[in-house]
Amino acid sequence: MKTTIIAISFAALVAAVPQRGYITKVVTTKTTSAKPVSTSCTRTICADYINSCGMLYGGCYPACTGLTTPVFTPPPCPTTTKTPTKTTTTTCRTICVDAVNECGIKYGGCYCSGSPPPYTKPPCPTTTAPTPTPVKCGGLAGFQCPKDQICIDDPKSPCGIAVDCLGICVTGEFCGGIAGFACSDKNDVCIDDPRDDCSPKTGGADCGGLCVPKAWVP
Repeated sequence: MKTTIIAISFAALVAAVPQRGYITKVVTTKTTSAKPVSTSCTRTICADYINSCGMLYGGCYPACTGLTTPVFTPPPCPTTTKTPTKTTTTTCRTICVDAVNECGIKYGGCYCSGSPPPYTKPPCPTTTAPTPTPVKCGGLAGFQCPKDQICIDDPKSPCGIAVDCLGICVTGEFCGGIAGFACSDKNDVCIDDPRDDCSPKTGGADCGGLCVPKAWVP
């Protein structure tokens, strides 16, 4: 509470003095009430913290002038007991197998002494050989074959080298005949030799032939 002392003017005092010959000091006291401090706060701050174990903590609090900022204590880290891992120690004689398949690919492995486990051979890689194409010969330009080959009619063409059509170059290996000679290359077949007059198509028997790759024959 606040107290205010106000002195009244001398004239007023004279008017208030009694007529008995003395003066009395008059003091007026004024009392005022202080306004109460408002405790309401509309500003809020939220604090988020993380302790050393990655646990969240904190909270929200009013953040106005005159209010105390709270202190947030980090929670303790949980304690865990690690179960020891049981290990067993065994000794054995190690044997390693190094094998090679028919393609030269290595395989195998190591095992403890005793019966070896079955080791499966890796498959050999499969490669597709390119289809050979014959060297053309004859024709209007008169193309020549290499020295170790001869020019014959192309089995896939209805036109022969006799009328200036292109032929093919072959090694000239003989096959067939009375003895029935086979081609030395398993990928070759025996066809009638177009250079002679003997042909199975015209009733010829035991005619000699020439070896050519299968891919060149229709």
